[in-house]
Amino acid sequence: MAKVTIRFANSAREELEEILGFIALDNPQAAAKLSLRIEKSIGRLADFPASGRLIPEEPGSPAREIVIPPIIRVFYRVEGQVVRILHFMRGEHSFPPLDW
Repeated sequence: MAKVTIRFANSAREELEEILGFIALDNPQAAAKLSLRIEKSIGRLADFPASGRLIPEEPGSPAREIVIPPIIRVFYRVEGQVVRILHFMRGEHSFPPLDW
């Protein structure tokens, strides 16, 4: 299977910037390391788009997620040859009902 393209929803980019900015206030190095882990994990989706798990809180949803320890959940959907990153969420936050 050919690599797919990774695309970000505008809101997802904003969520990621907010999360990393918050972490950077206390620990810029931790934010930089987390940013690299997120980048690598999302990059793997180009080769293995179905590698994320189904979202436990959203049974029947076409969306999937990858979890980046210790605190980040990345929600995405595969749309043909595109992986669309939908949302980023810190793991300690409660899961809101989302319109995928």
